[in-house]
Amino acid sequence: MNGANIGALRFRVTLEAPIDAPDGAGGFSRSFTPVANLWARIALSSAREDFIEQRAEQATNHVVTIRWRNDVTKDMRVLHRGRKLRIQSVFDPDERRRFLICQCEEIT
Repeated sequence: MNGANIGALRFRVTLEAPIDAPDGAGGFSRSFTPVANLWARIALSSAREDFIEQRAEQATNHVVTIRWRNDVTKDMRVLHRGRKLRIQSVFDPDERRRFLICQCEEIT
């Protein structure tokens, strides 16, 4: 957010962290737990449709901007109006610890 404006953070979202539990077969089962409710700016960045495992799957990419936090990782996700946005990358755009930009992907 160039010339960052806190008023642009208009959507209430939930930040969730993964919890991995052993599945008894050498793997794990992943679930998510809420970490915080935040205000965010959400902007669509791209969309595509792929044919995966004999079915069409649409992937939509979003840029989610939140206030700076030191605990956000690419393994987390953002919930927004029932949609699950998987965080792909996180960065501080001006390295001033004011905002975080999260590149996210939603698959439907």
